[in-house]
Amino acid sequence: MRAQDGSRLAPFGSVLAALLLLAVSAAPVGATPITIGGAGGPAFQVDPLYFQGFGVYGLTGPGDHGVDYTASAPVSFLTAGAGNYDLSITQALQQPVYQHPQDPANSQNPLTNGGTPTAPTTAVPFVADSLWTVKNTTDETLDDVLLLFTKTIAAPGYPAVDVALDDDLYSVLSYTSSGVTRYYGALALGTLDPGESVQVRVRYIVAGSMPVMNGAYTMPPLGVSGIVGGDYVPEPGTMVLLGAGLVALVRVARKRGCD
Repeated sequence: MRAQDGSRLAPFGSVLAALLLLAVSAAPVGATPITIGGAGGPAFQVDPLYFQGFGVYGLTGPGDHGVDYTASAPVSFLTAGAGNYDLSITQALQQPVYQHPQDPANSQNPLTNGGTPTAPTTAVPFVADSLWTVKNTTDETLDDVLLLFTKTIAAPGYPAVDVALDDDLYSVLSYTSSGVTRYYGALALGTLDPGESVQVRVRYIVAGSMPVMNGAYTMPPLGVSGIVGGDYVPEPGTMVLLGAGLVALVRVARKRGCD
C-alpha cells in the first residue's frame, strides 16, 4: 500500500506534493468558513461546498478556491466503489468525529450543542474524516488518477440531508457535457499500478440528521468515479506548479551530479 504521505513516491512526487501543499496554503480563505471545535476539542476551519442535492450531479459551484482541473465529454470514467469496480474502495471512519450535534458524546468536541445538525447557512454541521483505501483492480497502470465525488446518492431509507465537501481539502474539477458544466470534488491519487492502492482522507460535512443503522450513525452514500490523466487538464495555476516542480527537479539532479 502507498500511503498519502508519499513515503514511496519518486522525488518528482515529493516535490510536486510540497508545491501543491504550498498552493493550498496560499489559497484565499472561503467566504463562509465554519470553525469546528474550540469547545473541548481542537479548533480548525472548514469551508463547505455543498452538493446540488440528493441524486443530483455536481456541487453548487466551483468554490472560493476556484477550479483546479477541467474536462469535457466524451470521457471514459473509471468505476469506483465498495466492491468489484475499477477502483475498489474500503472505508474507515475516524472516531471520535470532530463534531457530532446528534451525539456530542461521540465527538472530539463534547460541548457542541446537541440536536439536529443545522442548515447549510448556519454553523453546527456534522464533521468527520474517513480514511479511504483505493485500489486499482484493473490490469493496466492508471496514470494521474483523480477520484471524483459526483453526487450524493438517494439510497432507500436515507434522508435527503445537505452534504458538503471541504473546499480547503478537496480540489474541484469542472466537467462539461452537452453544453452543461458541473463541478465535482476531486482528490489526486497519483499513478496506480495494477493491484496498487493508496490511502486518502475524505471529509464529511453533513447539515441534517443521519439515520442509525446497525447501531451506528451512517454516513451519506456518495457517488464516486475516477478519471485519468489525458482526460482532464490542470488549470493554468496548476500547470505553473508543475513547471516549477520540473525546474526544482532539474536543480536537484544537477546538484547531485556535482556531488
